[in-house]
Formats: sequence, C-alpha cells, structure tokens
Amino acid sequence: MLEDMKSLQEAVVTALGVKREKQSLGYSVGSVDGRDLTETPQNNVLNAMAGKVAGVQISQMDGAAGSSVNIIIRGGNSLNSDNQPLFVIDGVPVANKLNNGFGGADMGNPISDINPNDIENVSILKGPSAAALYGSRAGNGVVLITTKSGSGRKGIGVAVNSSVVMDFPFRYLPIQNEFASGKSGAHVFEESENESWGPELDVGEEWVQWNSNGEPAPLLSYPDRFKDFFQTGYTNTNNIAVNGDYDEGSFRLSVGNMANKGIIPNTDFSRLTIGLNTNYNITNKLRATATINITESGSDNRPIIDGGRTSPVRSLFETGPQVNILDLEQYWIPGSEGILQRKYKEKQNNPYFVVNENPTGFDRNRTVSKLQLDYDVTNNLSMLLRYARDSYEEQQEAIIAYNNYDQINGGYHIRNNFNKENNLDFMMNYQKIFNEDWNITALAGANRMEQKYSYVDNNAGQLVIPMLYTIANGAPGTVSYDSQHFWKVIYGIYGSLSTGYQNKLFLDITARNDWSSTLPIENRSYFYPSVSLSAIVSEMVEMPSYVDLFKFRAGIAQVGNDVAPYSLVPTFGTALDWGTAKSMYMGGLLRNASLKPEISTSSEAGVDISLFNNRLGIEATYYVRANKNQVLPIDLPIESGASSKLINAGLVESRGFELGISTTPIIAGDFRWDLNVNLSRNRTSIKELADGITYFNFTSYSGAELRTYVGGDIGDIYMRPVLTVKDQESAYFGYPVLTGSGLYQADQDVNNLVKIGNFNHDLMLSFQPTFRYKNFSLYANIDWRQGGEFYSNTMMFLGNNGMLEETLSGVSYDEGRPIEDQVKENPEAYFGKWIGGRNAAYGGLPWPGDEANFREEDASFNVGVRESRDAEGNIVYIENLGGATTQWLNPFQAYRYAHRPFPDRNLYSATYVKLREIAVTYQLPTSWLDKISLRSASLSVVGNNLFVWTEAGNGVDPERAFRQTGNRWIQGVEYYNVMPWTGSLGLKLNAEF
Repeated sequence: MLEDMKSLQEAVVTALGVKREKQSLGYSVGSVDGRDLTETPQNNVLNAMAGKVAGVQISQMDGAAGSSVNIIIRGGNSLNSDNQPLFVIDGVPVANKLNNGFGGADMGNPISDINPNDIENVSILKGPSAAALYGSRAGNGVVLITTKSGSGRKGIGVAVNSSVVMDFPFRYLPIQNEFASGKSGAHVFEESENESWGPELDVGEEWVQWNSNGEPAPLLSYPDRFKDFFQTGYTNTNNIAVNGDYDEGSFRLSVGNMANKGIIPNTDFSRLTIGLNTNYNITNKLRATATINITESGSDNRPIIDGGRTSPVRSLFETGPQVNILDLEQYWIPGSEGILQRKYKEKQNNPYFVVNENPTGFDRNRTVSKLQLDYDVTNNLSMLLRYARDSYEEQQEAIIAYNNYDQINGGYHIRNNFNKENNLDFMMNYQKIFNEDWNITALAGANRMEQKYSYVDNNAGQLVIPMLYTIANGAPGTVSYDSQHFWKVIYGIYGSLSTGYQNKLFLDITARNDWSSTLPIENRSYFYPSVSLSAIVSEMVEMPSYVDLFKFRAGIAQVGNDVAPYSLVPTFGTALDWGTAKSMYMGGLLRNASLKPEISTSSEAGVDISLFNNRLGIEATYYVRANKNQVLPIDLPIESGASSKLINAGLVESRGFELGISTTPIIAGDFRWDLNVNLSRNRTSIKELADGITYFNFTSYSGAELRTYVGGDIGDIYMRPVLTVKDQESAYFGYPVLTGSGLYQADQDVNNLVKIGNFNHDLMLSFQPTFRYKNFSLYANIDWRQGGEFYSNTMMFLGNNGMLEETLSGVSYDEGRPIEDQVKENPEAYFGKWIGGRNAAYGGLPWPGDEANFREEDASFNVGVRESRDAEGNIVYIENLGGATTQWLNPFQAYRYAHRPFPDRNLYSATYVKLREIAVTYQLPTSWLDKISLRSASLSVVGNNLFVWTEAGNGVDPERAFRQTGNRWIQGVEYYNVMPWTGSLGLKLNAEF
C-alpha cells in the first residue's frame, strides 16, 4: 500500500498517457500503485489487481497457474464480444483476449506476458468519458500500464526480487465413498459403469474386480484418490533490474523469470521477460524515448479443463470409490507400451495416462516496443511522434496418444498464430495560463492503426504409426488443413480541450473520428464526442474545517466500435478431403454488407470527498451506459441456405454505482492502520432487439437456458419446469405428470420457461487493510462478492453418477404411515423429489411382488401421477404416490429423473469471500543495510487464497463458474471446472543496491 495518505489531489495517468491532477477530471479513474501489485507474487498481473478498483470485476477462469483471467469494467457492454478492455503499456496498445482455448486446455491471457515487477502504476479508465480518445476499442474501458523507468535517482541502482511460493491443494469437492460402481441397484456390482450406485463398500461383500485376477475380492473404499493424485506445486520468481539516471537521460534494464510446476502432475508454466526503458535528451528541446519488452512464455503441458474424457479431473470423478488410484500410476500395459493404456474400465481414460501422454502446450514469443520523439516547439507548445508495435508468434500443440478413449488411434493438432499491431501517432499539445485564473490544455492528433492476424491450423484425427506426432503421420481422410489471414486498418483524428478556472471549475471536451476498413464505405466513418465537468465545491463555498475537498463531477461521452474483419461478405472454409479432391464449405452465418458501427453512449456523475486532513477519502459514481447498433446473428429458415444472418439491432443498457473509500483510521506512535474499501454493483439489460426477436440466446446447456428477453438482465438463467397437471378442475391440479415408466418429465412448452437466477453478483465488496508497526507490516486483500447464482453441471453429473452424499437417500418420510397419505397432506414437500434410498438404512423401500425375491430394499419412486385414458377417451390420472399403483424404480433412476432434467436442482449461490492475498513484511533496519551497502531490503511471508468461504458450501468455487466450449468461455455454467481449492504460501525477498 502507499506510504503516504491517499489524497484526491494526486496526479493520475489519463488517455494517451497525459498526466492530470485527479481533482480536475470530470470522470472516474481507478489507479493502482505498482507496489500494490507485488505485495504477493502473481503469475498474471490481473490477479494482482483483483478487488483493488471499484467497478472492476476480475475472475480467474480455472484453478491452474497461468489460467485465463476475465476482467470486466462496469459490466458487459456487447452481446457478442468478450468485453475485455483495451490494454495500453507506455502508450503501446497491446493484444489481449479471454477466449484462448486449444485442445481442451486454457492457454491463458496474452496479457499475462507482462512482468508485474516492471509496473510503476496502473490507471483504469472506466467509461467512454475517460477513454473516448482511444477510439473503437475503448468501449469496454482502458487499462493504462506505466512501466518503471530509470529516472528519479542519480547514478546506478540495482533492484533484486525473488520469491518461492508453494501451491497446495487444501479442499476437494466432497463425494461419497460408501457405495461402489454400478447403477442397477443394491448388491449389483458393475465396475464397467461410470455411476456409483452399486454395492456397499467395507461391509464384507466380495466381487471379481479389474485387478483381482478373476477371483472375488472384498470391496474396499479408497477415499483419498484426489489427495493421492494431486501434488504440491511451486512457483519460483526472480527479477533483477539495473537503472541509471544521468544528466542527458535515464535507462532501466530488467530481466525476470517465473517457473511454475502445477498441482496436476506433469503440468507447468513459465515466463522469461527482458525489458529496456530508455530516454535521452538529444537537445534541450528534443527528447527520445525507446522501450522494448521481450517475453518468452509457454508450457509443455496445460491441464485439460473442458470436461471431456481427456480431462484428468473428470477421470478422477468417474473413478469408482473401490479403485485405488495409485494402482493406475503405471499406465501402460506391460509389453504394449505406446499402444494400450492400463485402465480398469473401457468408458474412461486413466488419469495418469492423459496427463503424461496427452500433453497440450504452447510457446509464445512476444515483443512490445515503442520509439517516441518529443519536441518542445515553445514553452507552451509541444509535439509528439510515436511508433508503437505489439507482435507475437505462438505455437500451440496438442498430442493424443494411441488408445485414448475418444480417439482410439490417437491424434495430433498443431496451430501457429501470428498477431501484429502497429500504431503511428502524431500529437500536438498546447498549454497556457491566462491571468492566473484560466488555464487551457489543448491536444490534437492523428492515429493510424494496423492489425494483422493469421494462423495455420492442421489437425490429424488419427495416426498411422503410434507415438509419431506429426501431421505427415495422419491417417488419410482424417487430416484437416486451415489457414486464415485477417487485416484491419483504422485511421483516426482526435482532439481535446481542457480548461480550468481558478482551480475550481474544469471543463473537458474531446472528439474523435475514425475510418475503419472493416465497415462498408458508406458507414466506415463514425464520429464520437465527450464532455465532462469538474467543480471543486469546497473552493466555492465555505465548508466545515474538516472538509479538505468536496468535488462534483459529471460527464457524457460516446465511443464507436467497428466489426471484425470480413463481416461484410461470405468466406469459405476447408473441410476434410473427399478422396483426392479438396472440399470447401460456406458457414451457416450470412454476412451483411450494410453493417453500421456500434455506438456506446455513457453518462456518469459523482463526488470526490476528502476529510480530516486527508485521513478519509470517498469517491462515489453513478453511471448509465447504452450500446446501440449491436451486431447480432438472427435465425433464418434453413431453406434460405443459411442458418443465421448478421444485422445491426438492439440497445443494451448498463447501470451501476461505485464507491471507493481510502482511510487511515489509526495513527498511534509507531502504529498505523490504512484501509481501502471498494463497493460496486452493475446490471446490464437489453432494451431493444430487432423486430420479431424477443430474446438473445447466449447458450443452452443441459436444460439451463442462458438467455435475456427484451427488458430482462444479461445473466438471466431459465429452465423448463416439471410438467404438471394444468386442469384446474382436476383433483390432481399441480401434480407432476410422470411418464408411463413413472419418471419426471420437463414441460416442453417454451412459453412456460421459468427464470431461476442470474449469474451476476448483487454487490462486489473488497477490503485492503495494511497494519504497520515499526519495521513490520501486515497487508491483506479480502474480496467479498454477494449474490448471484450459477448452474453447476458438475454437480448434476456427480449426482447422476451417485457420487454425492445427497444420493444416499431421498426425501425423508414417516415409516410408520402410508407414504401416499403424507404426500397428499403436504405435496410441496415431495413434488419434484424422489422417495427411497440405497438400502433400508437409507430409506429404501421393499420391492413388491416377485422382485422382492431378488432385489434388496432399495425400491424408490418419483412422486406424481401418470396420465391414462378411460373407455370414453377422457384423461384420467393414476397415482404414483407410494401405493399399489406406483411404478417402482431403482435409486439411480429415481434420483436421475428428479434432478438431471431440472437445472434448479443444481443452481447455487455465487456468494463467496476470499482472502486473496496476505503478506507479513519486515523492512531491514537502515543500520543493518549501511553495513552491507544496501539501499533497502525486506523479507516477506506471503500467501494467496488461504481462506475461502462460499454460501453454497458444496466445494465448487463460484469464481470459476465458467465453462470452456471450444475456445470460448461461457459464464454462469460450470462443467468439471472443479480443480481443488489451492492455497499458496511462500517467501519473498526484495533488495535495492
């Protein structure tokens, strides 16, 4: 945290790198000091920002080091994009994206290439008022990163940072270990099944098992398969920087290295960075600045997290409790190495096989560079010319070994990505003070932005020779080739005028016009302005002495946004060869040659208050943002030759508030307590869509419908409810209508969909307290997110597979009374649920008739009525309430049809509290440092995520309520994204010479 008390009069970096006094701004800008980003070591700078700026939601997508991190500023703004903000490093716009999946693995954000130790500070421009000058990509906000330079201390200095952090799994999703594999009922062992509804373990039953040499052996439980499989990981980070400041200029050269071993065996992540930041005074008026940052990052093996059969997490959860996972550690069948994996059933992969023989990795080389010339024409007028480039090459590789469950003959997938963006800027800046009352800052500039992205993607669906992983080894007819090239150019001119009167009133006006190559000629020019006002009320009217600053601010702005390249005309893709002939296809999406740019209009108002000699600072903002001309796909009749068409339609509106508090509650002698608090809420709704379109569908998965109707909020979750008797005259009105087999069924009438939740949090609250006593300090970052829901498809499958404690027995009932009487007395307690259990001890009922001779007491049933017809053809209902007319089921069937079709059974609260960071630091005394010629040194004990509390309490992390599909992340639906909760604990050393 900052050494000095925070003041609302501090200088912050704003659009185009211009430094402004914070009190002069008519919009909200969040800021994070570089020291706050390195309190604890992080492998992604976004993780270090979590909870530290109001209105900014940062979520880690999965539990592995190097995983993608989602950053959303003031809620999602677009229905089709990933809503990630623009990142600018020292004036260089850099590429980042959320959707970076490959081969079922998460390859992480490209922004993770940044070395946190190189960052001086971060400014977050939250709305269009702050970001309008950056053009099309600023609609989702801008994250401005200023790196450290060598200026500030004459001579040569050296800084060394080193840390070692151990990553340990400390909480696993709880499962039952009392019943073995099977699904046909009690005392029926079926080791080939993924379900665990079979015989009871540890009670003396003997069955032939996969490794018992054909002889019956006792069924024993092995409850520690997760602890046995996962391992303690570690992250080692080292950084050294040399800086120099002399009369003609300054420089800073840094080298950093981070190496991680994952908690999943044979997984890793690494990053090597080299950064050089220099400036030189060529003359008294001409200055040159050059920066270059080179990063090599990669992994030999990223965890598969898409929930497929090659996911080690899914393999573990579908391993029967009677299997000792350590017996599978030798994963090749002796004598058939490379050909046959050793596993106990055909329906799944050996988890050791998938992590060792199916590696999915990447190697990314990135360069971010800038060359800038500043020239002072006069004392008031300056010019800037800047060339900036961000480029990276990335190779992604996925290996599938022979005998893999999904690809029995293996496979090989390789993809090469190339991304480059060049920006050329020319700016003129004029500053003048008139009559000591007025000051004016005027800026005008022009920008040319060019983006090029290409890839070559080759995939062999089968291999000819085992363990030879090349495309040339692909079996004929199974190899697909794809390559694409994207090119985009935007020309922009922009200007701003800022004027202040007596440091009391400030007015900012900006304007920009862009011409985009991705839009049709008649629509490719789009203009957007902004205006904001700041009034220092405390300088205008007399206020109590404890008021240091009272400021009112307000602004309104627009930002335009173009479309992706080649959205106007059809494009073709390649398919598998047809013999020796090449085949191509046109996708089902019909392009539109008349698209218009999206326009985002934002307005905000707020106050900044400083009290008690800057001991208490308050920033509060309310904002409204509307985004129109959304580019949406609409469904078309299949007879048209296409399935959908791109159109401009829709109006999306976001509303919310932000509250930031910085305070120093206590200063007493050598003790000091600083505290930052951030509170925010956002809701985004769809106000309009095209004629005839009533909702926008985000995804449909396992019965969960993530769709938003006009007038509804983005994040709404719907489902089809249990089908019930609709005849109000019937004695069974409202009773579930079962199938002829006695199973619950969903109401397929789309008009009867019911809303069951929304994945957005109601409030986001975070705290960063810092306690200091003499040379000791304690820092913590606590993140609390309240409200919202998510659908866990993992919990649905674990329940379906009998792995949860709740699957042991159904709803409770009084064994001394007829069940049908209890249902009729209190139907709401039983409707939609199942009655019964795995055996008599767990509520199972005796089977009637002949089945009682060969079945144990595990009879169960779904509650409701079955539809039939009488002799006249009238609908009559047969009771399925536990009496003589009941259709009895085994526990697997009863539970499955009471839960699997209905997502609300697995809808959970997204409320959680996390201790994201904690650090105890000791600053070595100056008297010690002088003896060893050190300028400063500190030693810290650090920890991350050492405490997590969730309202759901089911072991699923709500922060990871995302599902990876292809290369996209879908929020609100979670599917086997349940790696163990992992805490980190380690040591960090900082020293400066």
